[in-house]
Parts: sequence; structure tokens; C-alpha cells
Amino acid sequence: MDSKIAAVICAVLLSASLIQGAAVPRGNRCLCTKFSDKLNVRAIERLDIYPRSSTCDNVEYIATFKKRSLSICVNPELKEVKALLGGKNKQLKHIKVIHHQ
Repeated sequence: MDSKIAAVICAVLLSASLIQGAAVPRGNRCLCTKFSDKLNVRAIERLDIYPRSSTCDNVEYIATFKKRSLSICVNPELKEVKALLGGKNKQLKHIKVIHHQ
């Protein structure tokens, strides 16, 4: 009986090395599905920037507001976002821009 169990275990282990796994695509898993086209810069506490990843093909910009701790996804083409990233406007220096890795 022990030799039969050992033979079955060996057969399973040998066949496991022959099986090749394949990645199953699960779709686009981005944080943002909708984007806001309006942005009140004075109410923003920080702007988080998430780079492209294996789960999402887009660079995502998420603004968090001071009062309500509400986060929204913003359109990266907005002039307000470009002004924040440019860093030339002194009135926007209080807003933290966080680049995630």
C-alpha cells in the first residue's frame, strides 16, 4: 500500500512540472472610471499621481479636498492640474503633489 501511495505522489509531482501556467487577463483595474472636468484648486489638500501599472494603462490623478476628505479623479488635461504640476504658481504651493511608485 505504501508503494502505491509513493507511486501516485511521484506521478503527480512529475506531471506538475509539465503543466505550464498562463496569466489570465482580468481587464483594466484602474482606480478611476470617471473623470471630473472641473476643479476648485483652493479647496484641494493634495494631488496624488499614480503611474501606469500592470493592472492599469493610464496615469491617474486623484485630488483630495480639505474639508470633506473627498477624493475625485481629475482629467490630467485640465489647466489647473498642469499649473499644479508646473509649480510656477506661488498660490498653489500649499498643495501637496504626491507621486506614487
